[in-house]
Amino acid sequence: MRLIHRVWQIANAVYLRITLNWVTLSFFALSFLYFSAQGLLQSFMYSADDAWGALTSDIVAHAQINWTVFAQYTGRHGTYSLELCNHGDPDPCVHFFTEGQSEPVTIPSRFLPSFDQRDASLQSSALWILGNSSPSQDLRISSQPRPDGSSDVVISSTVNNMSMTIDPVCSYTLLYPHAKLSQARREDQSLIAYQFWLFGLAVFALVFESIPHTLALVIARVTITGWSTYSLWRSMNIDDRLHHIIQDVDTPCHLDLFSGYFDKRIKLQIADLALHCTALFISIFLSWRLYLMYRTHTFSRVGPPKNVLRMYRYFLAVLVSIQLSLFVLVTALALWVDQLLHGPIRKFSSRTPVYGATFILTAVMLIPWLTMGWFSVRREWRKMTWAFLGTSCFFIFTWTMMFYSPVYRFTFIDWPFFGCVTVTAFVSLIFSTVFMFICRHNYGKGLAQWLYIEDAFGEDEFVADLIPTQVTETPHASKSLTLTLTLSHLDPFKDVEGMA
Repeated sequence: MRLIHRVWQIANAVYLRITLNWVTLSFFALSFLYFSAQGLLQSFMYSADDAWGALTSDIVAHAQINWTVFAQYTGRHGTYSLELCNHGDPDPCVHFFTEGQSEPVTIPSRFLPSFDQRDASLQSSALWILGNSSPSQDLRISSQPRPDGSSDVVISSTVNNMSMTIDPVCSYTLLYPHAKLSQARREDQSLIAYQFWLFGLAVFALVFESIPHTLALVIARVTITGWSTYSLWRSMNIDDRLHHIIQDVDTPCHLDLFSGYFDKRIKLQIADLALHCTALFISIFLSWRLYLMYRTHTFSRVGPPKNVLRMYRYFLAVLVSIQLSLFVLVTALALWVDQLLHGPIRKFSSRTPVYGATFILTAVMLIPWLTMGWFSVRREWRKMTWAFLGTSCFFIFTWTMMFYSPVYRFTFIDWPFFGCVTVTAFVSLIFSTVFMFICRHNYGKGLAQWLYIEDAFGEDEFVADLIPTQVTETPHASKSLTLTLTLSHLDPFKDVEGMA
């Protein structure tokens, strides 16, 4: 019963923190609203990416293309061209197609599957979303091998007995949108998780009156708004590329497969960007009000001297950097491992066990690293601080050395989202390490003592949120509450009487 009473009391204290005034209530309500709306939009985008990704996956699979073969876009300055690559060869990439070329498009023989690799009986039923956004149809997809080792893909309708044939050259061209749609699905999953993280930061900021979480939330909003802007431009850019290498008359395919997809996705991205922009401006305003309120409340309890206030800013910088590092590090690790297991590099990565061991070691050390950073800088525990700094340097060194890997460099350059997350993780790591060194230099100068006293006041107030309050009218606010709290030993399980 004591445990239930304690949980109920904490829940009520959390409720009081969230509904303390119009700023906290608006901050929570708008955070939840944007979390729900943007999570829903990201889910719609994932649904579109998954539908058209399944289309290209079916075609590529039935074309019997080797798993080590992939297409790379090489167009520059108004030209649109593709290369076929196979990292198992000494010369991995060769020219495949350029818009407007007079020579017929052919598949180099070394990119064709050998006869013992083909499966002539390969066929399946698929739910295909047509490019013009017409209703989905039940289709049967099958392979028809050619003598040269390539395969035609035959798509026939089970409804009206109509069929179409996609030749091998078109199937190899579709390797490029197939890779981009696969990356888009991973991005959607990461951004859905990002919405949960943003909402978690907002809740922690309110419940614990945490300035670091509040500042981290604003920086995270700035980052995601910037990425959303770039992502919209990139979608329009890829739409333009596919129009010139797949849809136009002189292309190997001459098929309108993706216009419906981009119409849908770009509309969703515009709505998503609009939400991100409004969320950013509202978040900046409300976070600033929260920062002023929490800062005033903190310093009014125990006012720090000027030298402690200066050290307190570095202390906040450490905690903000750690909060930002947590999500981006986990995301970068997850995306890299996903590419090793499911991406085009999985067949020609010769050091996958080493990369896997690096991932496992980093993942195991991540939570202890976060814990060491949070507590060591607050308590000025020197040994734990050096352990945190050593772990940070290990992370930076290890993931810097990853750039010596050709497959890591290829993934970093070819996938902008992975590159953005990786750079953000590095910047957060470097900032947390540098600011922790500065804080370590200031140990023993009064910050830990001031934080200890401030925490004591804060914990008493958190437990005492259900302690009798005295309601007073102030000259400037007709309905303000003045909480009269005693800092004696409080018994949270004592009956509460005289609640206002």
